[in-house]
Amino acid sequence: MEIKLYKGRKYSFCSCGLSKTLPLCDNAHRLYNQKNKTNYKSIKIISTESTRINISSSTWKKIDN
Repeated sequence: MEIKLYKGRKYSFCSCGLSKTLPLCDNAHRLYNQKNKTNYKSIKIISTESTRINISSSTWKKIDN
């Protein structure tokens, strides 16, 4: 999935695959972690420049674009 990042903006990306706003994290992992004793966390970055990136994860379900 290709997305645009903006310079200076903080992004939190999903690592669990449960987010309804993929590729961004919506904190769905918190309840899942409590119920399943897992330790999923979001991946946080701050972009140093405006750019486009391709992002994917093996934990995400296939997204229809």
